[in-house]
Amino acid sequence: MLFGAHRETLVPVALYAELVADDEVLPAFVTSISEQGLVLDSLAILGDRRSDRLQVRLTLPGEPDPLWIGAEVVRDTHGFLFNDTAIRFLAMANGHWHALRRWVRVRELVLATRPVGVHDAA
Repeated sequence: MLFGAHRETLVPVALYAELVADDEVLPAFVTSISEQGLVLDSLAILGDRRSDRLQVRLTLPGEPDPLWIGAEVVRDTHGFLFNDTAIRFLAMANGHWHALRRWVRVRELVLATRPVGVHDAA
């Protein structure tokens, strides 16, 4: 497990998400997630957006419905093809927030009880 800037636990994952920025839908690969945000690899074209605000559509494994989340970009490090991007969650439906919170906390418990040296993504 990793810790973010505010000592939040970032759970490693391997998930796809869709980012809606400037009326454009962009695919992204989520590498870690917490209750407050996520870190992802996105296409470098995301760096050309007009605003740091965007919508995230994310389906968590085992959850029946996708989450729709209002978010903002807080870090965007440019790479050759992909950007390393950190996103902070700003708004989501109460049911989506509870589903995300439950999902992240279960993954934290699973990772905390694994033998040392086992670091597979959720």
